[in-house]
Amino acid sequence: MTAPLPRSPSSPRAEVLRLLGLAWPVVLTSLNWTILHVTDVIVVGMVGEHEVAALSASRSLTYIAIVTGLAWLSGVLVRASRADGAGDLPATGQALRDGMVLGLILGVAAMLILGLGGAALLRGIGVAPALIEPGARVVAVMALGYPFQMVLIAASFFLEGISRPRRVTAVNLSILPINAVLAWALAGGELGLPALGAVGAALATVIASALGAVAMVVSAVTLPRGAARGVRRLDRAAWAPTLSGAWSLARFGTVPAIASGLELAGFAILIALSTRLGDATAHGFQIVFSVHNVTFALALGLGSAAGVRAGNAVGEGVALQAVPRTLLAVRLAALAMGLCGLALVLTPGPVVTLFPALPEAHAVAIAMLAIWAPFILFDGMQVVLVYALRSLGDQVAAGINSIIAYFLVTGGIGWWLVAAGWGASALAWASAAGMLVAALLHGARFAIVARRLGSSLGLGRRSG
Repeated sequence: MTAPLPRSPSSPRAEVLRLLGLAWPVVLTSLNWTILHVTDVIVVGMVGEHEVAALSASRSLTYIAIVTGLAWLSGVLVRASRADGAGDLPATGQALRDGMVLGLILGVAAMLILGLGGAALLRGIGVAPALIEPGARVVAVMALGYPFQMVLIAASFFLEGISRPRRVTAVNLSILPINAVLAWALAGGELGLPALGAVGAALATVIASALGAVAMVVSAVTLPRGAARGVRRLDRAAWAPTLSGAWSLARFGTVPAIASGLELAGFAILIALSTRLGDATAHGFQIVFSVHNVTFALALGLGSAAGVRAGNAVGEGVALQAVPRTLLAVRLAALAMGLCGLALVLTPGPVVTLFPALPEAHAVAIAMLAIWAPFILFDGMQVVLVYALRSLGDQVAAGINSIIAYFLVTGGIGWWLVAAGWGASALAWASAAGMLVAALLHGARFAIVARRLGSSLGLGRRSG
């Protein structure tokens, strides 16, 4: 085992640079996936609003599956960052193998559940009856890509955990143009291909995901110190522990997965409600959701960086250093998301018109952005705190907070306000309330954890 990283605290300026160095590749990666989904909205919007409504209905399920998988695999990043902080390179390689096995298991399970039960699930969450059949067709095609996407995520988390996020960015950026061209051709019937609408865009995502999974695994196993990490090992001794290791990762990620699934279920309720308010509202909310995903990329980048640095601190044996590292990341997220929110409040029109839609859908999106945009500052803060809490082993409490904020508050307020006749604005207010509650709950929990870490250090010094 190589020597662990130095344990002396870094200066605030050095830590900010370290956080930004870890964050910007993840931001680009997140933007890549966001652009991939936004591309679908744009090219399908050129086909027709009903096709966009079907795509929107399908995402009320497919987003839940992908985000649940992301959370279930979050232990890969935590384990890899802790092992890397401790200088235990072989343990990082084992985290990769365990994560890929778990990813494959989760991907196959999601494929079967969504592929066979998409229509029943869409009906169960309240999607408009006219959109159940077309939405289920999109879900069935998207389900084929989940085994590839979960393996890709596991390899990505490994690379991010060992502070190699640029490799993740390079792979994801390489598949973006492939998806864009395929989505354009398959949705609209270009290049001699059939016009499949939303189903064609989903098929393009599946093909891009398969190529991305292969490229991401290759990127992981070709690391310069790959031999020391054991990522190229194919012997039985290396792979024999993977089932137990995958089970350990699954246990760690169970509560975050449930929380993330219910969190997205809260947003899925809003998507389903939007389909009941007409095609214009469904399309307008899909535009707002796509804008959210673009801004959310900044928060995810800083969240990943905070999680890695907190995990490094645990591995180095100086867990208390995770507190100032996380607080710096929270400040950076608040600044970045605050600026994005200000830009959206001041110039909603130019942003919304980037998405092809009828004037009615644009008007709905602009009205919702005016309500929603100021609250994304809190969204950025809560993401950073969630990643840090997971790396500090407090993923259960973080998961419970997310369930309260996004499933109970967002979903509940959405149902209530729509039933009360608030129309499209109900969707924006419900989303905003969830972001605010999440930031407050996670902030309070992080303060408790930080106080405990400080008390443990004080007790250790007195006993010494």
